[in-house]
Amino acid sequence: MQFVRKLACLITKRTSNYCKLRITCRSNTYIPQIIISRFRHELPDLEDDEQENEMYDTMSAQYLGKAIAGHRVFVVQPYIKWGRDKKRNTTPELQLAEAEALIRTLPNWSVVERSFAPLLSLQKKRLLGSGSLETLKTKVRSNNYVTAVFISTNVLKQVQLIELQNALGVPVYDRYGIVIQIFRAHAKSREAKLQVALAEIPYFWSKINTIADQRGGQINLIESRRKLLQAREVKLKTALKKLKGHRELLRSSRQKSSIPSVAVVGYTNAGKTSLIKALTGDDSLEPKNYLFATLDTTAHEGILPCRLKVLYMDTIGFIQDVPEALIEPFVATLEDAMIADVIVHVHDVSHPDSRAQFDHVHRTIKNLIDDERPIIDVANKCDLAKPDGIPNEVLPVSAVNFTGIDLLRLRIQKKLLAATGRLSIRIRVESGSRAAAWLYKETAVTNAEPDPKNLQYLYLDVIATETQLYKFRHFLKQ
Repeated sequence: MQFVRKLACLITKRTSNYCKLRITCRSNTYIPQIIISRFRHELPDLEDDEQENEMYDTMSAQYLGKAIAGHRVFVVQPYIKWGRDKKRNTTPELQLAEAEALIRTLPNWSVVERSFAPLLSLQKKRLLGSGSLETLKTKVRSNNYVTAVFISTNVLKQVQLIELQNALGVPVYDRYGIVIQIFRAHAKSREAKLQVALAEIPYFWSKINTIADQRGGQINLIESRRKLLQAREVKLKTALKKLKGHRELLRSSRQKSSIPSVAVVGYTNAGKTSLIKALTGDDSLEPKNYLFATLDTTAHEGILPCRLKVLYMDTIGFIQDVPEALIEPFVATLEDAMIADVIVHVHDVSHPDSRAQFDHVHRTIKNLIDDERPIIDVANKCDLAKPDGIPNEVLPVSAVNFTGIDLLRLRIQKKLLAATGRLSIRIRVESGSRAAAWLYKETAVTNAEPDPKNLQYLYLDVIATETQLYKFRHFLKQ
């Protein structure tokens, strides 16, 4: 074992940045895959020196795992058999299906085998009972295709991770680790990369603190890693704070323009981007059929039936069974959506686990918005679902077939006008006048009719805020 460590150390110093060495052992002691690589986020605004980067990469590989070439995964779905922690709005089969979908979202990762793990508690040192662990160990070691095991639970304690890896002889991942891998693969924008990097920090802290409690002999290593994480966390938060300031300026600009906004939120892969594309007709939007395709909050302009301009905010999707710390770095960008005038909650009504997904998102957004904010619940992919499976208060739509899209626009319009205090009034102006041009430019003109008593004048039906009406009166005095 000591020889392997020295060999790995030597190769780390002498190999090129993209060379990789895999050392595995099918004995009772697990020797981690050592993959020497530069997995750089290329994060902006960070000034880490090369030594800090190398230290972080080593720590990341140890705590998070690293598999550039992908993995062939044995998926294990634990579930509580009974008691207060038993999940009653879903089933182990549906949870396993989502776990497999997470793995297939990653490039070059695949599922080769799967199993269930009925438990009374998730707190055991090895997570599984001795019999279940021995059965899993036999299955993993008898399948030469398996290169990793995914335990589909929130976060494994470091002691559980170590015990499982030693027993199974391959890398073991939990949901936090897999979702971070997905975030890393999908983060494209400057802000998304910073948020993903910050989302890793709490995960690493939990690993370090567990090791510190159990292994007094690694005090120097643990202390150096703590300092590294503290420094990196400060830099990331500072960089995100700068971007947040920029976002606030953009937000302020939008608010001054009096363009109302609608946040489209929902479970990952529920069809949020597809719905926005249907509402706006924006052909530049390219919805993707995989989990966490969207990591940024983006704005897209649309027109309501009353001809009022509106901004639809696309957001990162939610998912069950991950710690709040994983999503917390994205709250900065979610704020853009959560201050929207109306929230549209879209869920995939055709999904077998639709009820659990719906409940999870509702609980989450209720903690992010005030009670006054109107929420419109939308059942997307209604063309693939049974009609009796859609509650009366939920609007059925199909973003692909445009079913219910016009009704959704009308419902958004109704909620939006009430939420923003916009007034619908009729104004008589001279045809072709500066006053008529001003109203067409600054307000939403929904209808225009000639004055039957004097055809040189028009009656304009206008939707406007009190501020716009005040500006109009001031304009007339000029």
